[in-house]
Amino acid sequence: MELIVPLYQLVYDVAVLTALVYVWYFFLKRWNRYAAELRTFVRFTALFIFFGVLGRTIDLINDFVVIPHAEVIYAVCYSISIIGVIYTTVLYVLIVERSYIPEVKESQKSMKESEKLKGAFVVMGSRGKIFEVIDLIRSLKVPALVFTRNPYLYQGLGEFVGVVWVTQATDKGIPPTHLHVIQDHAIKFIKGKERAIIVLDCIEYLLLYNDFPAVFKFLVNLKDHVVASGNALVMFVEEGTLDDRQKALILREFEPL
Repeated sequence: MELIVPLYQLVYDVAVLTALVYVWYFFLKRWNRYAAELRTFVRFTALFIFFGVLGRTIDLINDFVVIPHAEVIYAVCYSISIIGVIYTTVLYVLIVERSYIPEVKESQKSMKESEKLKGAFVVMGSRGKIFEVIDLIRSLKVPALVFTRNPYLYQGLGEFVGVVWVTQATDKGIPPTHLHVIQDHAIKFIKGKERAIIVLDCIEYLLLYNDFPAVFKFLVNLKDHVVASGNALVMFVEEGTLDDRQKALILREFEPL
């Protein structure tokens, strides 16, 4: 066979094919390695990258031999590969989101029992007061999402309660600097609900990594979303965390509980 394209074209085709084959082999090795959801992502990725490998292989052969309708074959293979990789990327993001936001069941409790807890509230005082919040969540039995530094405190509250760890040390939680991520997760959680509760038990930790204006802006924005949807936002602030001016700003927006 004789090369019928410029040498640089051949080098380019070989380099791209090599990269695609490497990525394809990477995912093939992990075909049965993971649990159900991640395994689906790996298998779909391997399948769609294969079409990219196939298209690039035909492209490489076409550098030496003219293949009839080669451009149509490229277009089909690359389209399937690109669309498939986009799909699997979205699938992966959804898997990651579900790992951050635990799924909780809807409560069958009557509206009247939880209607009293709608709006934005703040609990201020000693650390022991957080157990009053925990007892409140347990008694209402409505969908609740808790953002906390101490996830173990909220274990055993039942299937209605999801817990998100706010931490800088691991990818199993949300970093305290990612206020927008906390807000996005909270908004997604309350979407379509009317009696859900968002609990923030991490204000002191957020203030270690962000200045007060940034945290206050985050709280007010989140409050507006929660109140507008007919749900409740409960925030715990440990005694001594805020100065008098900061406390006054918080009490202007949040009702003491």
